[in-house]
Amino acid sequence: MKRFYKLISVILVFALFLTGCTSETAGTGKNVKEIVIWSHLTDPEITELRTLADQWSKTSGYKVKIHSDKGDNRAYIEASLRNMEPDIEFGVSHDRMEKLHNEKLLEQVPDNFIDKNKYISSALETVSFKNKMYGIPISIETYGLYYNKDKVKKLPKTLEELISMGEKQGFQYDINNFYLSFPILQANGAYIFKKKNGDYNVKDIGLNNEAAIKGYTMIQDMVQKYKLMPQNIDSITARNNFKNGKTSFYVSGSWDLEELNTSELNYSVVPFPKYNGKQMTSFVTAQVAYVSSKSQHQKEDWDLMKYLIDHSSTPLFKITGRIPPFKVDYNIKEVKNDNKERTFVKQSEYGEVLPNVSEVQALQNANKVMTQLTSGKITPKECGQKIEKDILDFIVKEKQ
Repeated sequence: MKRFYKLISVILVFALFLTGCTSETAGTGKNVKEIVIWSHLTDPEITELRTLADQWSKTSGYKVKIHSDKGDNRAYIEASLRNMEPDIEFGVSHDRMEKLHNEKLLEQVPDNFIDKNKYISSALETVSFKNKMYGIPISIETYGLYYNKDKVKKLPKTLEELISMGEKQGFQYDINNFYLSFPILQANGAYIFKKKNGDYNVKDIGLNNEAAIKGYTMIQDMVQKYKLMPQNIDSITARNNFKNGKTSFYVSGSWDLEELNTSELNYSVVPFPKYNGKQMTSFVTAQVAYVSSKSQHQKEDWDLMKYLIDHSSTPLFKITGRIPPFKVDYNIKEVKNDNKERTFVKQSEYGEVLPNVSEVQALQNANKVMTQLTSGKITPKECGQKIEKDILDFIVKEKQ
């Protein structure tokens, strides 16, 4: 039965992406110059991409087909093994790349394809392996410190000041979200995997050392000692309390701007404060694009890629608020002229890339461990041990 379902799934993949065969159209025997793109972007964004691709087609002589790809790497790899893969993937999370890179399914970006000086360095890291680029970032995402402008007259310069002001004026966020709380861990010297020479050493885990335990202690104290927020706080409650003026500080990403902008709240966003004299960082993730190493027309693929990158930044921002991965001076005017959007670009420059290795998936259970930490059910040391064990178990399972 399992084999039957597996066979059916493969057939469906073939049926959906049959147009990926670029040498000739199925059943016609005629040569067709065609490029196929898969995309994880939203349907309105894909509609915009089709419009841009059609414009490129008018002068290139190539037809472009774009499919909405809601699957994972398995469909991509399965199609690649039968030479039915897409030529380009445009708009997919950067953490998908490591597996495809290991399978040698990504084409290295041509030299001087982009002006790297215009890009945020952390954005370029998301598509790099051993300091070589195998994709292009098309948008970045990170988070910062929201504050109520009517209540906060002097911004906290340090993490200690933020906690102290939060005791009096209110400071809440989804503290059990490992992604959002990582800046406190990193500020104390913790890291996920050690990076050397452009590569991650997944055996060198920095989430159960003395620095990490100090960070877990600070996170636990924010709930248990300083009573800044309840142990069962969630993102919706924290956002609503900030929006309704119950709290003055809130941590989140650009994804909350649209809702908060429609409220009557007078607010803004700034990068995180300093701790121990150093700027606090945040995770940076990216939506990326890459070319398949199996494609039969690399030159045209990269030409189309360049056209889409050069013309899609503003439309994608207007549709979903995706922030282009460019430094402030080179960013689109909609970002450059907006203080809040510009803050997330600035924070990204301080940011640390969420490792683009499959082992980072082991952190999916970290939120549950963090909940145990903030509720006082486990100690900071036990928290580090549990998170590290999850990663080590994942590595063992991956090798089986």
